[in-house]
Amino acid sequence: MNRRNLGVNFAKIWMTMVCLFILGFFVSGGPGAVYAQGHLAVELGHPVYAVIETAELRGVVTRLSSVKPYTNQQVAELLAIMMGRMEAFSPTEQELIRKYAEEFKTGKGFEQSLWKDSSGISQAGIRVETTTKLDAGSVYDLMDGSSSTALKDIWHFNSRWVPYLKGDPLSWFSFKGEAGFTLDKVRHDLYLPYEFTKEWDSNHIWFDTARYHGESNLDTLSYPTASYDIREDIAAETDDSSVMVRLSRFRRDWGIGSGSFSLSDTARPFVGLETVLRPSKYFAISGLVGSLTNWQKSSNESSTTIKYYDKDNDRVLEIGDGDYFYYSALSYQKMLGLQRMELFPFDWLTISATSTIVGAKRFELGYFSPLLFSVMYQNQLADIDNLAVQVDGQILVPRIGKFYASFYADEMEITNLSELFTKARNMFALQGGAKIPLPFWSFATLTAQYSKIEPFVYSHYPTWYPDYRMQVDTSYTQDGENLGYYLPPNSDEFLVKLDMMPARDWRLSLKYSFVRHGDNPSNKQGDLVIFGDVDKWLEYNWPDGTSKLDDYPDKNFLHDGIYDYNHIGNISVSWRPTVPPLLFGAEIPFELSAGYGISYTWYEDGKGAGRAIPASEWKNVFSMSMKLFL
Repeated sequence: MNRRNLGVNFAKIWMTMVCLFILGFFVSGGPGAVYAQGHLAVELGHPVYAVIETAELRGVVTRLSSVKPYTNQQVAELLAIMMGRMEAFSPTEQELIRKYAEEFKTGKGFEQSLWKDSSGISQAGIRVETTTKLDAGSVYDLMDGSSSTALKDIWHFNSRWVPYLKGDPLSWFSFKGEAGFTLDKVRHDLYLPYEFTKEWDSNHIWFDTARYHGESNLDTLSYPTASYDIREDIAAETDDSSVMVRLSRFRRDWGIGSGSFSLSDTARPFVGLETVLRPSKYFAISGLVGSLTNWQKSSNESSTTIKYYDKDNDRVLEIGDGDYFYYSALSYQKMLGLQRMELFPFDWLTISATSTIVGAKRFELGYFSPLLFSVMYQNQLADIDNLAVQVDGQILVPRIGKFYASFYADEMEITNLSELFTKARNMFALQGGAKIPLPFWSFATLTAQYSKIEPFVYSHYPTWYPDYRMQVDTSYTQDGENLGYYLPPNSDEFLVKLDMMPARDWRLSLKYSFVRHGDNPSNKQGDLVIFGDVDKWLEYNWPDGTSKLDDYPDKNFLHDGIYDYNHIGNISVSWRPTVPPLLFGAEIPFELSAGYGISYTWYEDGKGAGRAIPASEWKNVFSMSMKLFL
């Protein structure tokens, strides 16, 4: 089919879709109809998720999908189930459940839009989020006059001002678009180890002579620097939530534990077309195709830098001798494909399988289907994409807890099981944990979890594609950050976390983690060492085509590189009143939070080679945040 015919066909398809949309609009009641609930995603940080998890741990709701965020309608349905089992909750818990049930039934959630049209279908407003971090130790030193650190270097500030438009024009259709900006003063060193994630979507503008700045020198700039933040959610859903289609850009979480290997809530937002099928209580199928990039590397896309390979070392480029040249910059224009099947054979058992791919952007129809397991399908496409598989299992014992385990297999070449933990080519991750309900406080859950990520997981060698003049970065990342678990390769973590609502409107979280991570940072890409950096991948072959895999040294956790050991503690408290205060007769929903984090990090040369290592370091960080939902 030629390009002209292809364009005509696409035009016909779009015209058909528009006609169907207009027809559905008038059949559904037109602009005069007002619909309850709505189908927008409920933000992952909303306290209602703690309510839902507590209800699951007590056996009130079962067979829950781990593909989040849920839609407003799905949350409303779960709250309705809880309303029929109120004897499972304390009086304080019942009060909050009733409040949320009323809000989500009407589609209000927690937002109070500044403007609504006369029909109530279209709304507009603004969400404001601010976070301040202070180096607590330096503040104390400044107060007693012993500090040598300048005042401008001991505070971090991030603020997001996000105007939005949203509406529910049809009973099955909702939309929301956000176009915000940020005013920031960034200090990377005021984040605890491995905590940092960007809350902006582009380079910063500094209101001085040198205007545009990337991530590398943000710490040197004074307040304010400005960037922007864009989100969207366009969702269609059936009345019984058996089918949902969504085009959106926000953070997601696809997993049963506290952080998923395949798609975690710490992953940067990306535009994704998502399909969820739940025709039966016994299974659910979810699929997602997303657009990935790395705006920090945007200059690569226009790079013409060339690298030469002189096979016979005669210093003369001759194609007949096997010499060649290529554009050496990497393109970061890539796509993500996810499919997840969840089986619920019993109320107490969940078994899930997830396939993931990262490859160059292209209109590959097979990746748009949630019913085609991409790990198998991609073998028909020359097996050139970065692929992985995750298998999860969960057992729920009501009022006792739920116990779960995950196995994530990156690209592996296992000759026998004895090499699983030794050969560098075997890239995988393990997770196991439990979530225990505590009866002493409202909506209290204790989480204990262990996660282990082997070397080279999430990294991948750059890949050639037919329609690209450059190799494409196919690491499992978005904007330079992991799509999966937040830790880098060659890491493990012991996690204990307590979440509760000690009083009405209040949330308390206590968290401790012990993280170990190894790398060989002084070595360059291609060296025969074990790396713990998502940007340094395992090389399969030498330039002459012979295998390189068996030349890598064996993995030996804690003894194959320079390791950092981290004790990390966090306490945070939030106040989000269920009955917001009034201003000029209008409710002003808000949330105030405060937290304190402390960490101690030390380093060891696991090889015992006497290499130079960084000095140990304490961090004491006090944080405050505010959110307005207008």
